[in-house]
Amino acid sequence: MVDGTKVHLQGPLGRDLGQVEMRWALASLGSLSRFEPVGFWIDTAWAQIRKELEERMDYPKLEVLFCDGGQGIEENLLHPGMKPQRCQWHGKREFPYFLYADGFKKAEQQSLVEKLQAVPVRTLTQADVEKLRPEDRPLVEQMVAKTKQGFEQLLQALDPQRYPRTRTYIENLMEPVTTFLKHWLENDEVIPLTTNAIENAFSRVNNRIKRVGRRWSEAGLLNWLKVTFYKIFKSELWTKLWNTEREFPKITLVSLQISRRWSNAIT
Repeated sequence: MVDGTKVHLQGPLGRDLGQVEMRWALASLGSLSRFEPVGFWIDTAWAQIRKELEERMDYPKLEVLFCDGGQGIEENLLHPGMKPQRCQWHGKREFPYFLYADGFKKAEQQSLVEKLQAVPVRTLTQADVEKLRPEDRPLVEQMVAKTKQGFEQLLQALDPQRYPRTRTYIENLMEPVTTFLKHWLENDEVIPLTTNAIENAFSRVNNRIKRVGRRWSEAGLLNWLKVTFYKIFKSELWTKLWNTEREFPKITLVSLQISRRWSNAIT
């Protein structure tokens, strides 16, 4: 599972370097294992991330790539035996953006948005999938077929001349968005239909980042990510590290400044 979010960097002497992508990769050993971080990068191309992941993991054994369909992700991270699962939540959120890019404002989008919402797979939640039983197989097969039909009807409504960007988006979305159902049919195993695991990780880390500083050097941010990795995801290792580590750099106080602000209010 991979995703990226924006962070603000600064260079030497506080020079503002603007926003870049902080990218994460999480992995799980299966439906009974949680997703855990296997890498994080600052301003790094997906092609380079692929190379580093191949060094860290048995990459050909990865079965599913969970992502939001961002540019360069599937092109660089998929291997021949791997299937993409596009995030359901992102699919809903991004559709109006593509309609707007094709020149259609919100008031003109409603009928097409409703067609997307009517596609059967859009009604499912993670809780629904976790309740599936073997006797539900015919129902799931029917849902996969009706979902394909729903997307085809949506494509018919998207004239290639009027909606070139939106049509391409739906063509790229319609197959990967049902991978979780096909995986269940083939393996009787429940997998995520969103990238919530990595979104939640970003949220927890970003809160800590922004409490310390709004702009970071790349090295400083990577060091902070290492700290938060232990603190958030491996709390048992954090305690061990904190109690036994003897190689922490010594901290020396080089300056101290105290100031007061007086109020003009009369009491």
